Amino acid sequence: MKKLVLFFLFFSTLILTSCSSNESEIVSNTSLNINKDKYSKLQSYTINRNPDGSYFINFETPKNTKINTYKSSDNTNEIVISQSHHLESNKKHKTQFSIDDELLKINILEATNKKNSYITIEDDFYSKNKSDKPEFLDDYSLTRNTDGSFTLNFEVKDNVIADFIYNEKNNTHEVHLKSGKSKNKHFSRNISISDKKILKIDFVNHKYNNKSKRINVNKKPRQIIEEVFI
Repeated sequence: MKKLVLFFLFFSTLILTSCSSNESEIVSNTSLNINKDKYSKLQSYTINRNPDGSYFINFETPKNTKINTYKSSDNTNEIVISQSHHLESNKKHKTQFSIDDELLKINILEATNKKNSYITIEDDFYSKNKSDKPEFLDDYSLTRNTDGSFTLNFEVKDNVIADFIYNEKNNTHEVHLKSGKSKNKHFSRNISISDKKILKIDFVNHKYNNKSKRINVNKKPRQIIEEVFI
């Protein structure tokens, strides 16, 4: 009987030790990510699309920071932000991008805290004929704020209605655009990124087709942003 009691005491100690170890690991990993984000060299940036369909990104870096840009073999536009020993003042950066086969890929790597911000944009502005393009969206911008949230700003053409819908099935923030009477042309919406650090936004265009007498739905442009610590 004494041996049985000792066995259960030993087994219980093992379970408590294991649980404590797992909890400590979770707390440690969470604290590590918080500390990494605290020392981020890029806490805010803005992606813009102009009325002509071109894209560019604006961001600002602190002192003693170096920027390297290049295009990888899979056509990803790489922006590497790293520490520099030169005493440089704060710098504002603007980088222009072109879309290849309706796809724009950007990866912002912060070498100091090993953080990647993967940005994927699908847009058929250049590939479609002018008559086939949904003439609703004029231009838009997406800003990552210093608190980790995002702000979507966009402008539509005259007589366009904009509705905001969250698609729970696809975990996507949708902006539905269609013809109709509206006094507003400028819209702004603050959006929080999910716990998985993935943000998806679709502009959903509803355009009436005179030939088929039906409403054609086109989900472009589309944005996916994923933040990952490596």
